[in-house]
Amino acid sequence: MYSDLFLALQDPHNPRGHPLLAALLYAFCPAAARWWLAGADPDPVFDPLWQALSDLVGGRTLKEALSGYGFETLLADARQYIEQVEAFRRLHPGVAAPELLPIFGGGHLELAKRFGLREAINKLGGRWENFFAYVRAWAFLVSDWEAEMRFFGTPDLACRQLMLTLPGIRRPVRFPAWVWFDRLGHAARVVIGLLVESGEQDELRFALARLAGPEGDTPWPAPPEVWAMDRESGKTEPADPHLLLEGAAPLVSRMAELAKQGPYPPLAAFSSPERCRSCGFSAQCFNKGELSPLALEF
Repeated sequence: MYSDLFLALQDPHNPRGHPLLAALLYAFCPAAARWWLAGADPDPVFDPLWQALSDLVGGRTLKEALSGYGFETLLADARQYIEQVEAFRRLHPGVAAPELLPIFGGGHLELAKRFGLREAINKLGGRWENFFAYVRAWAFLVSDWEAEMRFFGTPDLACRQLMLTLPGIRRPVRFPAWVWFDRLGHAARVVIGLLVESGEQDELRFALARLAGPEGDTPWPAPPEVWAMDRESGKTEPADPHLLLEGAAPLVSRMAELAKQGPYPPLAAFSSPERCRSCGFSAQCFNKGELSPLALEF
């Protein structure tokens, strides 16, 4: 999922048609850029991972967060799931996220336990799969990432707005990201984490993040590192800078022009259908496995 991109498109501080957002969206899928520039507002698909991180940095405990959604009757099931994952990981110490293997038996709810919880699950995107995805993100993914990042001490995690810009672009755009701040004595470390799937880094988003400053007048306390955080496995690694944008502003400008002028092939539908399922413009473009007629007129 590209929750950060669609949240940036929804940000009222970001003007519609900004060249950086247009280029990012065109790289995501030309058809999505077409809908946005034509005036359609994205409807981001619910992301249990992003929601879990948002609630985690809000200062509540997992128990308080689940109770707030209305899952008081499932607190014991959430605790049992966490214990099952911990036990399964001890049995498979050399496997990343072994709870994702088909042989893991946890993470299921009987139909009887779901009774009367429709309102609660609707707050988590309306899918029961999101319940355990939310719990797993809170209880395991963050600590998995932090373990591989090897911080000095106990870091602070926050959702911060990156200010994306390039030479020749006067107005930066706000782009949400997860940022760790680690301070130990006089040392400081800043890690910007961008979510990826299957370890695949989308170069434009990562390159812009490497050049980004924080919102406001206070600079980063240390030169930031940019890491790719896998949504599923919990693996993370420093970004591999294939694309250096210091001299590539004309390329981004050209992509922004294409976003305005076309063509708009629905490339995601043919290359990565998962992008269609997680796209904020799927209602206009891709519904029940079929492309809309307008999506094919590019």
